[in-house]
Amino acid sequence: MALRNKDFLVLLIRLFLGYVFFSAGICKLTHGNFGQLIGPPWLEERLAQYGLGLFAQVVAVSQVVCGALLFSQRFSTLGAVMLVPMNLAILAVTISQNWTGTPYVNAVFLLLNGLLLAYEHQKFKFLFSAAPMSAPAATALDRYRAGFWPWAMLAAALVTLAVAPFNVQVLTNTAGLITFALVGAAVLLPAGLNKWEKVMVAQAVGNMCLMTLAFISAILPILAVNTLVILLLLLVNVWLRSRRTTQARSSIPLSA
Repeated sequence: MALRNKDFLVLLIRLFLGYVFFSAGICKLTHGNFGQLIGPPWLEERLAQYGLGLFAQVVAVSQVVCGALLFSQRFSTLGAVMLVPMNLAILAVTISQNWTGTPYVNAVFLLLNGLLLAYEHQKFKFLFSAAPMSAPAATALDRYRAGFWPWAMLAAALVTLAVAPFNVQVLTNTAGLITFALVGAAVLLPAGLNKWEKVMVAQAVGNMCLMTLAFISAILPILAVNTLVILLLLLVNVWLRSRRTTQARSSIPLSA
């Protein structure tokens, strides 16, 4: 089953949200010593003033788990479901605290979360029907659920989670980089992606590694260029697929 434009877009959204929440959780557990996008790394310190330090740690671990499940592809549906209450809670907190701009960013995350669930809506039909349900039809992305790589990635993510509280930066960063490398392997090694899509996934994984190795302010130009390349390649890929589809339809002879 060939990937369509929407299949690949969903794959990119999984990688993006997976990184956002996985890295945010690890960053909180290491008190800021891990590259990430959304923060805040000082959450535990701030909530500890109100006796909620343990709650902050639970939030951080939950973010890591949700991100790892999205990364895995095998359990991405579960990760997308678990992410809904977390996104809603974060959105509510940012609004109640009058954080400028942050509610809009979290609203985008919630929208992307909804797109992931809409893509797999067939899997949720049983919730609204009393009749016995057959197994939902496989999607083009289900090929990435099988094999060794998703399990290897989850194992590396668990190692990263286990070593993060010790706050040994070299150890945590190394485990994180291995996790991101296995994320790339789980998507790039199975058949299904064309050359443009492989470049985009490699660029996305490269951004994850760059964020881990340096503060965002130091590598912002590189991240910006890499992200621009991904967006341009995405547009080119959509155009090429649409063109091939149009040519294939025009080559079908009309019946008499």
